Amino acid sequence: ARALLERDARPGDAVALAPAWAERAREVIPPALPVLARTGRGEDLPGVRRVWLLSLPGAPGYDWQTELGLISRAARSTAAQRLGALEVTRHELASPTLPLAFLPDRLAQAEVSLGNAPCTAEGNAFSCAATPALSVERTVREVDGVPRPCLSATIDAPPGAPLALRFPGVPIGHALRGHAGAAGGGSRALGAPLRVAVQVDGEEVGAAEISGVGFAPFELSTGHLAGGLHDVTLVLTSAGAPGALCLDAETLP
Repeated sequence: ARALLERDARPGDAVALAPAWAERAREVIPPALPVLARTGRGEDLPGVRRVWLLSLPGAPGYDWQTELGLISRAARSTAAQRLGALEVTRHELASPTLPLAFLPDRLAQAEVSLGNAPCTAEGNAFSCAATPALSVERTVREVDGVPRPCLSATIDAPPGAPLALRFPGVPIGHALRGHAGAAGGGSRALGAPLRVAVQVDGEEVGAAEISGVGFAPFELSTGHLAGGLHDVTLVLTSAGAPGALCLDAETLP
């Protein structure tokens, strides 16, 4: 399987495992290939064009749901290739999500502030003067049982002022899509509702109210701004203490 993927995989490919507990495959999959935790129709797979499914059809817990989910999303799928106990199939997504920009990956170029006070850059994170301490970093956090690459922050007390993350020179297309949720093991709910407002060049273009369990999606239309580079600011406010947050956002063509 490793030799096959090293030979035939290309940029925009990812790997899915079935059953999900077959984690040993991660030891041999080429490092450049991301491993997807979920592949259902409602799951966002930014940047992924093709998914290689490595499966153990005779193993305990195998239920075909991952394969059926990929088939439902695919424009075409290859026949299963048998490699010992493994089967390998490749699914080309019919409607891949190809972002113009993924904002968590741009944190190093961002400006972060709490109220009118700028936060201090510390390596790949920002530290903000607050009680208790508040920091923002690009990391991977578990939300609703799935690892998510995101911007994470822990707000254990009402911040008292908006937390603003400004990203300069972001390419804009027809929409900005994002997700937010409570980080941590299992299914957790935010400790308090969170408002995520999106500003483009200083003007608010929309906002979303996030609460409850899961990685809640939001999407705002930006078609009237498409075709150029703009400053995009995410402004987070809450009347309570939402706790550990995981937030992402991407601009779509």
